[in-house]
Amino acid sequence: MELEAKELQIGYGEHVIVENMDVTIARDRITTIIGPNGSGKSTVLKALTRLIRYQHGNVVLDGRDIQELKPKELARQLGVLPQIHSAPSDFRVGELVSYGRMPYQKLLSGKSKEDEAVVEWAMRETGTLAFKDKSIYEISGGETQRVWIATVLAQKPEIMFLDEPTTYLDVAHQLETMKLVRRLNRETGIGIVMVLHDLTQAMEISDHVIVIQKGKKYDEGAPEDVITAKMMREVYDVDCELLRVPGRKRPLLAYEQLAG
Repeated sequence: MELEAKELQIGYGEHVIVENMDVTIARDRITTIIGPNGSGKSTVLKALTRLIRYQHGNVVLDGRDIQELKPKELARQLGVLPQIHSAPSDFRVGELVSYGRMPYQKLLSGKSKEDEAVVEWAMRETGTLAFKDKSIYEISGGETQRVWIATVLAQKPEIMFLDEPTTYLDVAHQLETMKLVRRLNRETGIGIVMVLHDLTQAMEISDHVIVIQKGKKYDEGAPEDVITAKMMREVYDVDCELLRVPGRKRPLLAYEQLAG
């Protein structure tokens, strides 16, 4: 499966946020979108998943324009976890995750045995089955994020989109979330597309990185080819040194703001 966007222009009226954007998303890898605040990262993610409309260009999923797909059909292919999400206070974890099966259900049909099996599978994969009967507000922030990922996973999408999935999490839960994301990709084959701010995380977990600067694609490619001292200077306005650490596959980043 491949999702391809060509010449995307996204904006509101005469205000253009993203222009002339070409992006190809492959199912078999983890793709991370990075860039400074306000560069258009989340805007691109939303356009790729039809959460917002674009002014020009097109997005094609396996040869079909996503504008032509019915909502349930699209939801069976692409799963999206926005940066901000909420649930009613009386929702139990298992109930929330079961909502991920809605793209497969007919009106008034209720949950099938297959739906129940997939929901249980999604909770097992994300380590959330143990608290399926708890309120979503009775568990920790890291556990809550795993529940939301389980809800998207229950859709059985081909590609999962996560908008800043580590925001508001402490360091331990950030690492836990990244480990889960990598395992889901490697073991289930689900493609992952993320917006991340932490560039060390992006370097460590990604197979492919897209850099956006001021609404345009600056570069894309393998993490070590893209996250360089030159890119950090030109895009983030910081001096950067990439540090090799024994036992780590990829370097850590040490940076400071440019003088002046």
